[in-house]
Amino acid sequence: MSEDYHIDAELVETICKNVTENVPVNVALPNKGLLHIDKLLPYICVYRYKDRDVYFSSLLKTQASYMIVDETIDISHLLEAIRLITSEKFETFLILELWPNADSLKNQFQIYGPKNKSLETVNALKEGFSEIRKTLSYVSSEIIQTEFRHPKHLSPLLDVNKSKKQGALVIGVSVPVVYKNTTTDQLFSLFFRKFYTVFSETIKRAVYEFIRVQTTDAFENYLMLGKTHIDAVTLSSDTKLAEISEGMSFLLRVTPVNSNEEWDKFEQNNYEKEPSFKYRLLAVDPELEKRKLFNIPIDLIEDPTIAFILRGKRLEIEKQLIMLEERGTDNFRFIGESLYGVIREDILEMAKHILQVYPTAETVQSSKRYNGIEFAQFAQKEMDHYIQQFPDLDLGIEIRDDVAGIMVSKSKLLINEEMNLDVNRCDALIQHEIGTHILTYCNGKSQPLKQMYEGFEGYDQLQEGLAVIAEYLVGGLTVNRLRLLAGRVIAVQSMVDNATFIETFNLLRESYAFQDRVAYYISMRVYRGGGLTKDAVYLAGLIDLMAYLKDGGKLEPLYTGKFNVTHIKLIEELLYRGVLNQPILPRFLDRDDVQVRLQKLREGINIVELVN
Repeated sequence: MSEDYHIDAELVETICKNVTENVPVNVALPNKGLLHIDKLLPYICVYRYKDRDVYFSSLLKTQASYMIVDETIDISHLLEAIRLITSEKFETFLILELWPNADSLKNQFQIYGPKNKSLETVNALKEGFSEIRKTLSYVSSEIIQTEFRHPKHLSPLLDVNKSKKQGALVIGVSVPVVYKNTTTDQLFSLFFRKFYTVFSETIKRAVYEFIRVQTTDAFENYLMLGKTHIDAVTLSSDTKLAEISEGMSFLLRVTPVNSNEEWDKFEQNNYEKEPSFKYRLLAVDPELEKRKLFNIPIDLIEDPTIAFILRGKRLEIEKQLIMLEERGTDNFRFIGESLYGVIREDILEMAKHILQVYPTAETVQSSKRYNGIEFAQFAQKEMDHYIQQFPDLDLGIEIRDDVAGIMVSKSKLLINEEMNLDVNRCDALIQHEIGTHILTYCNGKSQPLKQMYEGFEGYDQLQEGLAVIAEYLVGGLTVNRLRLLAGRVIAVQSMVDNATFIETFNLLRESYAFQDRVAYYISMRVYRGGGLTKDAVYLAGLIDLMAYLKDGGKLEPLYTGKFNVTHIKLIEELLYRGVLNQPILPRFLDRDDVQVRLQKLREGINIVELVN
């Protein structure tokens, strides 16, 4: 190679300085190459190209340490310099050279490794890549023990025998190009997403095995090998999604503005004439918002975990925009069913079980009650605690005449002045609203991703489950709260079975003994917009959360932000990687009686036993 194809010594020096100081490296190399080192790690993935495969390049970009480089450039000095720096901390170094194999007859991952050594690493590669067989049965994996661990037409990155003495290991992987049509270069997009995710996880697991065996450095979990820093494309995509979601105000746009007036008319008409609900005018054009939505370049996001989260949120927003267009029609309900799902059989049976065990509402006689102002004074003590925890956020309590009872808006607790509340319910409501909804909003606000406070796809399900569990933990969950969750499920199922508003209303009050006004508001929520199945997810969230805790799941990560049960593993991954900050926990968890009840949840109790 001529000197023109060496990397400039000054650039090597700058790179080494950043690696030494554990500063992220993101450097353009000659001829459209790229070196990325997110943090100090004892490995690097290398792809040397003649004609760069952009899709294969994106596979390497899922890793925290990679080099994509023109094959005519001599990178031996740069690799050696990086190896020397990382070896000071880790005492060893792994080079994974990967290259695409476009031969249509070679549908095999070929893993080139040493004889009888580092079996854990190469076995992890083989096992991980075998996941592709679940989609493409003709793809296989093979381990080849050899000293030749590089593309045949290229020189080795390191002399294998010399690397042994230096404590370095080179493993080569030939990757079959099954993710696109090699003749037309057409990408199989949906399959590539799966391939992309499997590749990302497989490399990290293999590197983790190498580190676990070869070094003394303690990485608690293979997920810690993932990227810590979020790039500009990801942050921009996250911001644009949040702006569209917030500007849409979906629930506000599908909730009647005249529900109280219609209740008065409904009552005056002896519950025989269906209410006529009116809605706010749409302040957005769904077509224009959908155009913005699909201009967001989620396909350019290199992190498969964050891409998955944002893609799910985009799908939710798309369906909500279509629902706004279809507001007041049957299509509204059908699209909603695809968004929120149909009622699971176990959820419906549990709802019936709750209403069988508690067939009537609980009447609580208390010697003392609070109005809105008195409750606000009581709640302020809890709010003051979180104001100290989140000094940069605008937390507060507002007395309002335009809200019914109590509700949360971002970091504000809104209270109706005329509300009348049993003193014994105060603590439970405070932990439901402040200790759960406001706390998770504030924790989400402290994260780099806006979706953490705007809410992931389907986040309401876990949020409500977590809030109801908070009521139980502080000893304040009532029969009426549990009956309400169950009644919503019954109402949704009735609506899905094509019952009219009046039929569902009568079912609730005649078969399940709900008071007339309560039955009306349950029905209103279910029939709003044309039929919204969303209210069934709240009981599902509680049941799923109880199962999660019984199975040994940790409660603490659930306060990191607003997401669903299906996202918990993704949140734990981002916490391990240091992408997300550890959450501030609700202070009620410090109480001894709360820990006793939490232990009961972990041991497993029936849902009807949650009532205190």
